[in-house]
Amino acid sequence: MRAIQLNEYGSVDNYQLVEVPAPQVGPGQVRIKVEYAGMRWGDVMHRTGTLKRDTPPPFIAGLEAAGRIDQVGAGVTGLKIGDKVAAAVLEGGFAEYVVAPAEGLKPLPPSIALDKALAYFLNMRVAYMIVYQWAKVREGETVLLHAAAGGIGLLVLQILKRKFSNVRVIGICSSEDKVQLLRANGCDHVVNRKTQNYVDEINRICGPKTSGFFVGGEQGGGVDVSINGVSGPTIATDAQVIRKRGRWVIFGRQAGDSMPPINTQPICYDGITIMPYSIVAWFGQPEWDASEAFTLEWLESETLYEIEQWPLEQVAAAEHSLESGKSSGKLVIRVAPSDA
Repeated sequence: MRAIQLNEYGSVDNYQLVEVPAPQVGPGQVRIKVEYAGMRWGDVMHRTGTLKRDTPPPFIAGLEAAGRIDQVGAGVTGLKIGDKVAAAVLEGGFAEYVVAPAEGLKPLPPSIALDKALAYFLNMRVAYMIVYQWAKVREGETVLLHAAAGGIGLLVLQILKRKFSNVRVIGICSSEDKVQLLRANGCDHVVNRKTQNYVDEINRICGPKTSGFFVGGEQGGGVDVSINGVSGPTIATDAQVIRKRGRWVIFGRQAGDSMPPINTQPICYDGITIMPYSIVAWFGQPEWDASEAFTLEWLESETLYEIEQWPLEQVAAAEHSLESGKSSGKLVIRVAPSDA
């Protein structure tokens, strides 16, 4: 089978298209004939070894795959050959076949296209957790959304503008093309971080926040919630625009591998709730199950955006586009799309 092998941790240049034997299914597993593989920031961290380096290279990369089951292992129930599925895997997604644990996998509705299912099946679940479980956004609030044109950010924006009637969103992006994309999706105000200072822009849009002991509970301007999946320098600036009693959801670090320390001294009288989050802490919990139901309902009832697709042999170029901030929305790798 064709597959993308990572020869060493580090650069995208360490990816190589290879021919290797297809994996065989084991007990409690299914094998998926892959039609599309997903790409997200986790693939960047996997390639660079940011999170872990448990697997010595070379190995087949890729953390998400969607296709049809073509082998079922012993002890597997509820799944059969031919079922359409999307799966998160520890590695091996950038290949024509991948083996995945059967536990937790469910057949996708036949009407859902696999490329669209892959674009939403994990990112939308994270977006749901951000909006409803972590940020607990309420009507009438103003939300600051970093990386608003990204794979998760765009879905957060769509939830806020489709499922709420009175939430103001200030989106941050990195190009004029992304500015237009965000405006087309209902973003109330868009800040291009390459040409504008987002703190200055939020002060202009919302008015400056009040801060400190002597103003008591007065909020002034600023935003009610910051949804921050980038970290980096924004950790030092977000607190300048989150109003008293606001919420600060931090769930990623696209701006750098390390998480900068948060200096709470300047905001110690502001009552800001600081929430570092990861979906890992919610695996197997009722909230995570609710995110799956929300995602399936969205796939069946909402208008879905067009997916940016790249062929398997261009995984390195696709990941460079993601890492450099040139891509918008979800990236999907076309492995062997079917006609069905």
